[in-house]
Amino acid sequence: MDFVIKTERLVLRPPLESDAKELFELMADDKLTQFLTWEPHTTLGTTLGVIQSLIGAQQDGKGYHWCVCLENHIVGLVSLIDVKRNIRTWVLNRAELSYWIGSNYQGRGFATEASKEVVKFGFDTLDFHKIIIAHAVENIASQRICHKLGFVPYAHEHDAFFKTNKWYDLIWYEHINNTDNGVD
Repeated sequence: MDFVIKTERLVLRPPLESDAKELFELMADDKLTQFLTWEPHTTLGTTLGVIQSLIGAQQDGKGYHWCVCLENHIVGLVSLIDVKRNIRTWVLNRAELSYWIGSNYQGRGFATEASKEVVKFGFDTLDFHKIIIAHAVENIASQRICHKLGFVPYAHEHDAFFKTNKWYDLIWYEHINNTDNGVD
């Protein structure tokens, strides 16, 4: 299966170990991680370990990851994570959308452009029935992206995570693929 996705301005491709230095430069930025689940990277080895984990998750069908590239330079990452195909007799076929764009590249629509195509790929190629996403209430930029992508809010999770001496609430959204019948 070809996992390369091209948009008007971007090329989305799976991460490679050779991307470690370029990704490290983005992931070491403390301005980037305020609402993310990880702290700024302090070593190249940490970034390489993350890349290896992403590659392994994709090989196992547990997550799908794309470097967001602008003119052959990585500007961020977009993923479909926490893939759940079924639980016993229940068919789920869902994943969670996750993304980040380096702080020097934010505000240009790259997250929206890349995420739109990844959601389409998730529905059309990976046969997901539902894709979910969450953002911290204070993360207004991600709120706008969720709305632009057609996600619908369905839950407000109070005190969802603790970071930098504060509890944060999450707003959860869902996008349902209305073109499938939920069965393979």
